[in-house]
Parts: sequence; structure tokens; C-alpha cells
Amino acid sequence: MKLLTYSSRQYFWLSAIIILLSIPCFYFVVNSLFLQSTDEALKKETNLIPQYISQLKSEADLDLWKNVDHDVEITTYDPKNFVKGPFTKEFYNPETKEDERYRILETKTNVFGKYYNVSFKVSLLENDDLIQSILMVQITLLIFLLVGFQLVNRSISKRVWKPFNKILSFLKNYDLDKKTPLHQEILGIDEFNDLNMEVNSLITRTEKTYHLQKEFTENAAHELQTPVAIIKSKLDLFLQDKDLTKNQSLIVEQISYVLQKLGDLNKNLLLLTKLENQQFHFDEEIDVREQIKAVIEHLSFFADAKYQQILFNRPKQVFIKGNLSLFTQLIQNLLINAIQHSSKGTIINIQLNDDDLIFINEGAALNFSEEKLFSRFSKTIEKDQKGNGLGLAISNKIAEVHHFKLTYQYNNTKHFFNINFSSKG
Repeated sequence: MKLLTYSSRQYFWLSAIIILLSIPCFYFVVNSLFLQSTDEALKKETNLIPQYISQLKSEADLDLWKNVDHDVEITTYDPKNFVKGPFTKEFYNPETKEDERYRILETKTNVFGKYYNVSFKVSLLENDDLIQSILMVQITLLIFLLVGFQLVNRSISKRVWKPFNKILSFLKNYDLDKKTPLHQEILGIDEFNDLNMEVNSLITRTEKTYHLQKEFTENAAHELQTPVAIIKSKLDLFLQDKDLTKNQSLIVEQISYVLQKLGDLNKNLLLLTKLENQQFHFDEEIDVREQIKAVIEHLSFFADAKYQQILFNRPKQVFIKGNLSLFTQLIQNLLINAIQHSSKGTIINIQLNDDDLIFINEGAALNFSEEKLFSRFSKTIEKDQKGNGLGLAISNKIAEVHHFKLTYQYNNTKHFFNINFSSKG
């Protein structure tokens, strides 16, 4: 969930709760004010009773008052039925055919020597309609206020968080290899300016360390080439000496084997450095099927030594754009890996279609995490295994610079390495 959505949602629920609580409170306050105003009007009416009585001349005038003024009810005084203070009561209205609420105030009055209960009543229908109208207006205004608040809040938040989104977008698109220019824009908010400065400082330090590391790797690989070649040539001359004993020859061969691995490591480190520095062109037309056939023919003796069989379904031709030498090495690395990690007498299956090139070989499950499979020097190297732990790392990097996707899966005692061409840019 985005921060803007989260904050807007919190404001929305807070506003909704306030509106829901304010409506009954507002109704209670307005209704109380109307009742208070009505009660004051009724009290004024009761205060005028002496004036009304003074104008009555006989019982007939009293009866006439009862019949003419429907808002006044005059009955014989009964202490049991007398109610002190204003109260609300419902009466049936024959005109509207509905019950209506009335506010009533009773008073005890002496007329012509007899006590009467004089009740003044006022209809609350108009008050109820007025309250409902006011409530509808209030609810409408509150809804408009809520919607307007949300829109204004989102608009302001987008402007406020725009610098942060710029920094985030820069970090998402940043690539050490592509030397993305630093984000130097001066932002309108101090905190984001500080964040921008710290991000740029961190990137500068990272780039410096990264380029120093690459430079060291390249220089070390270059510098090692000459002494390794000299030592190897000296050992070859030494092996030609007829006076060498069998034990000495064995030791020299072991040293030569280690030097060969060191030389291969050198070449692989140089290749990785060149890949990271993008020192290759990728505009060659490659016939994938023919390259696989050539690699199989070149490496078949490795499989024959382990009594393994390499099956290739030889489908229709598939062409891709890329670097021929690098792509050939990618196929070689994956096939050599399949041969080395398959048992004797097993079958290595290579499948090709328009979108995928898949290497399938039988073997035991990995004894390390799959996340480390394509990492440099992070896998367990068995004593009898040839290689230096860089083959799959180089393969993954070659696939990456071609904009292919190299994935691994282990299923039913089989290893699957899949190169997906459809991921290419």
C-alpha cells in the first residue's frame, strides 16, 4: 500500500467517524433548542390566561372558547391526571391520517368558582420537518466537505511527496554498470534535500568502491597472466628432463594442473570484467541450432568418458541477435556443467524451441542454497571436480548482457537450466 493511499484512508475513516457522531449530536442539540423555544411560547400562553378569563361573561363563553380554539383543551381539574411542566404527546390527525407529536403545557385555573385544567398544545410537525431539512443540509455539506478534503489532501500530498518519488524513481533506474548520472535536483523540502544529498553521497562511495574492485580484478588478472605462462613453460621444460624421477614427475604434473586451473580462473575473471564493462558487440546473427550441434561435437568426448549420451531434438532453426563467441561459451558452460554433475551412463537432454533453450541432466540435489547457484565462488567445489566456481556465474552474466533470462529448477531428480529468449529487449 502506498503512503498516500494509507494516509488518505486514515483521514477518510476519521472524517467518517466524526460525521457519524456529529449527526445525532446535531439532531439532539437542534431538537432541544426547538423544544425550548416551544416551551417558552407555551409559558407565555399560560401567562395570558387571566386576560382570556377576564373576557368571559358566562359558561357559554367558556364553551365557545373550547370549540373555537383547537389548540386549547379545557377540562375539569383532576389532580391525578394533572402533569406539571411541558411534555410531548401524540394525537391522531384526521386530516393527514397520521399520528402527530404535540408539545403540551397544563395549568390549573379557577373559572366562575370552579377549577379547570387548561392545556395549551403546539404541533411539532413543522419543527420535525425543519429539523429533517437542516439535517439533510448538514449531511450534504459534510459529505461535500469530506470529498473535498480527500481531493485536496491527495492533491497536496502528491505535490509534497513528488520530490521523494523522484528520488525513488532514480534509485529504481540506477545501474552501476550504466553509470547513471546522479540526481542533483534541488528539492523544495529540506528533509528531501537532505535525503537526496545522502543518497548521492552513498552512490558516490559505492561507485568508487565498485570501480576500484573492478579495476583491481582486471589488473590482477592481467598481471597474473605473464608469471603463470612463464612458470608453466618452465615446468614443461622441466618435464622434458630425462633425469627426473617418477615421484618428481608426478609433483611437477600436479603443479602444472594447479597452474592450468589458475590460468582458467584468470581468463574467467578477465571475461567477467569485460562483460561488466560492456566491451562486446551484440549485433551478430546467431543460428542457435547450429551452435548447439557444434558445441556437442566439440565436447562429446567428455560425455563419452563417462559413458553419457547427449540427446538433441534438432528442431527447426532458431535465430537470435547477440555475440557469437559469448553465446557459444554460454552453451559450452551449461553443457560442461551438465556432464560434470551427471552420473555415469546417464542421458543429457537438450531441448530448443522459439523461446527457450533447456539443458536437462540427472543428478543429486544441490547441497547448497539455489540463491548461490549463479554467484561467484559461493558454491561447494568437490575435490574431483574440474572448474573454479565461475562457470555458472559467467553463464548468468552472458545471458544478462544478451537480455536473456537464465533460470534453474530441480524436479524428479533432474536439473533444468532454461535460457529464455523472449526476455530479450
